[in-house]
Amino acid sequence: MEFVVLPDHPAADEVYARLPERYRENTLYHHSGRPWLAGRWPAGVVIGAQTGASRIALLGCARTTEPELAAQLGKVSDLRQFDRLVERTAGCFHLVAAIDGVVRVQGSLSGARQLFATSVHGIRVVANRVSPLRELRRLTLAEEHVAMHLLCYVPPWPLNERSVWREIDCVPFGHYLCLRPDGTAEPVRWWSPPEPDIPIEQAAHRFREALVAAVAARTGTAPVVGADLSGGMDSTSLCFIAAGQGGRLVTVRRKPMDPTNPDEAFASRAETALPDAEHVVLDRDTAVLYYDSLDRDDLEVDEPPPFIAMRAYVDDVARLVAARGATSHIQGHGSDELAATGTTYVNALAQQNPIRSLRSIRAIRAMRRWSLTTTLRVVRPFPPYAEWLHRSADGLLSPPDFESQVGWEPDPHLPAWASRQAAELVRDTLCGCAVTNPQPLSPVPFQHDTLRSILVNGSIVRFANTLGARSGVSFEAPFLDDQVVRAALSVRLADRHVVGRTKPLLAAAMRGIVPEYILDRTTKGHFTVDTYAGRKRHLDRMRQMCEESHLVAMGLVDPAGFRRVLSGIMPDPANIGPLENTLACEAWLRSLPAETGLRLR
Repeated sequence: MEFVVLPDHPAADEVYARLPERYRENTLYHHSGRPWLAGRWPAGVVIGAQTGASRIALLGCARTTEPELAAQLGKVSDLRQFDRLVERTAGCFHLVAAIDGVVRVQGSLSGARQLFATSVHGIRVVANRVSPLRELRRLTLAEEHVAMHLLCYVPPWPLNERSVWREIDCVPFGHYLCLRPDGTAEPVRWWSPPEPDIPIEQAAHRFREALVAAVAARTGTAPVVGADLSGGMDSTSLCFIAAGQGGRLVTVRRKPMDPTNPDEAFASRAETALPDAEHVVLDRDTAVLYYDSLDRDDLEVDEPPPFIAMRAYVDDVARLVAARGATSHIQGHGSDELAATGTTYVNALAQQNPIRSLRSIRAIRAMRRWSLTTTLRVVRPFPPYAEWLHRSADGLLSPPDFESQVGWEPDPHLPAWASRQAAELVRDTLCGCAVTNPQPLSPVPFQHDTLRSILVNGSIVRFANTLGARSGVSFEAPFLDDQVVRAALSVRLADRHVVGRTKPLLAAAMRGIVPEYILDRTTKGHFTVDTYAGRKRHLDRMRQMCEESHLVAMGLVDPAGFRRVLSGIMPDPANIGPLENTLACEAWLRSLPAETGLRLR
């Protein structure tokens, strides 16, 4: 699905006429008759209504109907009044609404539904992808933001919202964009994090209702729906919810190469409790390896993607469920982040009530084996966000350690093979951003870090959806829905961690829906063996990418350092994530059209 939103301005006709025909397959119009919403989307993914000079369209998955939207639209006289509609509508969607020619455009909190804006013929134009905007004007790469994608984690807030294209702006987190008839646009905040003060008994009920509604928004009247069934609490919970909502369920799981991975036993047991579902199991003979398709040059995404290693697997899953009649596939992204109890959580407990929280802090300290010195560093007040951001620029080239995890979010670090030029670009960008005194996503570091992680997961879903569109499949992550995120963030801090329990909120919410043996899990599987096997198989491809590297040609990567990280007999585990980021940047640069102005030295 790709679309463009135009203001009710005379120049909109000229901009619309410049769009290639494929972006005009579907067109909705302003009350004035000018083009309002144009693009290409499959049947059933847009729900709309209009009343007089007012109109609304929800693009994506939304648990509502056209009559319900029409009834709501008749009660709205101001763009801000759509806040209530968004808060009440389950699902993950873009909202595009207009009242008397003034337009509200917004995506989802997680960024799974993102928005981009640029100026064309003197008016602001908005799209859900960069590709249609690239048809309307020439775009140039911002090398400093390409360099930011080499960071070992992700660019820190708010730099993770900066586009790699100089002419493109992203709609900020928690904001919608107001397009006026004079062609101008202004971001307007509509959402702020809730106070974490609701007891878990009450919060679990709200969370359960939100999650069930989120899954229902995907299943609806669909005859077939796909879903991951890893054996973990998150994806397995979604499978059991989906199985109770009608339609045929097709589950997919990748059998881990590591025989000690506990996920397989739990997934196999869950299968027996879902006898009416079709279960597709991929083993070492049928599953593609990690890093397959790494060097394909058809990455049609807006920015360097996350988890490039999983690209071929995502393609495979989309084809498998599409062949069985599914048009959507449900995944558990976001659950771990909503349940996180890391350093920022311990800090939040200490800041809220250090005496009352002492028992929980001691338990987490023992579990994580922190020294007293480390614990004191974790519980002390963090500096203001802008100060933390400025300080982080000083340690870009130092190797990550535990101390770099103690702060608003993980400190940004560049890999050892990043060039001096890349380090200078990133350092200047961080310092320049800090000078503007950016405000965190929440004044509470724990909530800020949680929301930052949710944004990372939103980008993963957005990437998967770009791949899935080729098979007609939409990848969906109910844990990232606005209502689910709000319910999780509302939980009283002291109730988020229970000694000996995993994800207490999810477990409490799913009692009676999901088998107890899933909710009582205290282990978590990983795919390290699979990652190493894929790296070994495709190491020659990686080395070839190094020798023909666009990043090297741009002066952002040191070729000797790049070769060195690919030459070791035993790869350093600390380099796995950073190397994947570098390979993702490289693959993305190779996929860019020649006319994008990529400068190679």
